[in-house]
Amino acid sequence: MVSVYQCFDPLKTCIVGRSFPPEFYSSIENNKVRSSLEKVAIETEEDYQKLIKKLHDFGVETIRLDVSEDVDDYKNHDGVLTSPPPMCPRDYSSQVGETFYMPSEKWGKHFDINNMYNSLSNNNYSKSKEQKYAESVMGKYLMDLMHPGRPVTLEQASQSLIKHGSSHEICNSPNKFLMGIDSEELDKVVFGAVTNTIGSNYKFPMNRRHYAWGGVRKWLEDNNVPIVYDQHINSACMWRLGKDLFFNYVNIINKINEKSFLKKWSKLFPNHRVHGVDIPGHGDGAMHPVKEGLIIATRDENFYKDFYPNWEIVTVESGWNKMKGFLQMKNKNRGRWWIKGEENNQDLIDYIDKWLDHWVIYAEESVFDVNVLPIDEQNCIVNGYNKKIFDAFDRHGVTPHVVNFRHRYFWDGGLHCITSDIHREGKMKTFW
Repeated sequence: MVSVYQCFDPLKTCIVGRSFPPEFYSSIENNKVRSSLEKVAIETEEDYQKLIKKLHDFGVETIRLDVSEDVDDYKNHDGVLTSPPPMCPRDYSSQVGETFYMPSEKWGKHFDINNMYNSLSNNNYSKSKEQKYAESVMGKYLMDLMHPGRPVTLEQASQSLIKHGSSHEICNSPNKFLMGIDSEELDKVVFGAVTNTIGSNYKFPMNRRHYAWGGVRKWLEDNNVPIVYDQHINSACMWRLGKDLFFNYVNIINKINEKSFLKKWSKLFPNHRVHGVDIPGHGDGAMHPVKEGLIIATRDENFYKDFYPNWEIVTVESGWNKMKGFLQMKNKNRGRWWIKGEENNQDLIDYIDKWLDHWVIYAEESVFDVNVLPIDEQNCIVNGYNKKIFDAFDRHGVTPHVVNFRHRYFWDGGLHCITSDIHREGKMKTFW
């Protein structure tokens, strides 16, 4: 029976993402832009192949997401390549027990941001202290979208803040202050708050011309795996630890919607105990269980001790001192992507900001080396060397296997993100 109960059980079948081939960028006239994106495409597939080989060495079956051979399937009406490649399957899928959760061809077809916003601000709370907290948090988040550093002018941001004042007023009258807000960012925030996902609703599941999950669906159907579509369940924002499922709230507004999420998760997973964890962003960029008794993380161990009692929590320090190029790029694009060596390629920066904005999300969460892929409790694929982590691996009898995914800061996806495990051997355990 195909299933996943523990995220470190022996891996048998795994989805691997896919990028565009370099030929897809041939129509870009600016040579600086074209050559940079072609280089990224070539090196990304090279690294995918290294990962696939390593998985095959351990007897793991791999399934690639699908890319159309026709580049026009990814262009807008103006002929510009705007639809992103299917890089990170885990962001949209998860095998929980014996059921696989994934997007359908209609994923996102009926997104209504206004209704989503209204459901957050009006439907979930009575007029109480909880309501006031919800309004203040949402208002603060909306005000942040108008701050300098976002793609609005200082004058626009200042005028809006002066004119509309309090976060309470902004939250209750959002249509009044749109002059100074990055409305596209607002869409992403509200969408994430209602679905507990991170990123743009224009990502690859939205492509109506080509369905990237066709090969995955065929494998699932051939192996009699039940499929549930469009429930926004993904193992980039959850940890499967036997009887317990831990979901992290990907942005601060999700905490407002906590009761709705817990009710939804309890209904979807009646045989599990569900828990919410306050870790912003994709959880797999902040914490990962490597085997029973060992977790690597980016936050202080005291944060996790109540969730995972008697397990060793190994925390790693920031690697920002090694990321001068990223910090340089961060000032230009809000930390949303990085291509090493292209920090001063303004043509490329302008092109991505104008045409490929939906491809990139927020790369800062992937700086630390905790975005790993356990093969089993004795072997784990990692992106690079970290002495503290490797020492912990040695204590626990885990062998690290380094596969460098060079452009993870462009795609915002580490080794865990660009895969999605469908089958791991093992029955449900109860650890606590």
